[in-house]
Amino acid sequence: MSQRLTDRDERALLAAAENRIAEPLRVGAALAAVRRLLRRERESVTCHPTAAHPTSTGTSPRRQPASPLPR
Repeated sequence: MSQRLTDRDERALLAAAENRIAEPLRVGAALAAVRRLLRRERESVTCHPTAAHPTSTGTSPRRQPASPLPR
């Protein structure tokens, strides 16, 4: 004997099926948005090199060798 589904049961089954289909699509869209954002950030960093900041003495801001430790 087959069991008859009520309208509420059918709507619940349909909603569950739609959620199973839509969930990967939402995740996929979110991942695509993150990829686009990261690509845009990477392009802005590679296309705009930073200039060296001049120091007051006009020399390169390199670290000076440490002086020997006192005995």
